Amino acid sequence: MNKAQKRIWLKLAVSVAGLLVMVGMLTVIKIHNLDMADTTDHTALRVLGLLCTIPLILVVILDWGWKRIYDERDMDIERRSMVIGIIAAFGFLGGAAVILLMIRPLGAIKIIFLPSLVYLAYFACLLASAVAALIQYGWKIKGEKS
Repeated sequence: MNKAQKRIWLKLAVSVAGLLVMVGMLTVIKIHNLDMADTTDHTALRVLGLLCTIPLILVVILDWGWKRIYDERDMDIERRSMVIGIIAAFGFLGGAAVILLMIRPLGAIKIIFLPSLVYLAYFACLLASAVAALIQYGWKIKGEKS
């Protein structure tokens, strides 16, 4: 396993952590009925926001200096997997839009869910691209030793 594959495994772990953090945040918001406009004390929302930035910071750390460890094959795998990740993110946003249209009156959603959708779509993109890259690394290329 080369450094690029290790980086992909770490991205997979960070993307799962990011998705779990946001699901937990949305659950806490729903349980405690927190709302940006109605609460006088925004401390809970600030703490939850700080928790959500930890996976984003980890992604930035993972992306630091990535060109030094990639060769041509790794770049090709990264390119193909990002296309799959972007398709997954738009599929996620489309599915979320359909679900929100069905469960909310007149398709209206709370403003607090908009940044959450962008966050979730980003980590869905990371998750799908990491899985696609790991699948591609698992394929054997003719003439390549395993």
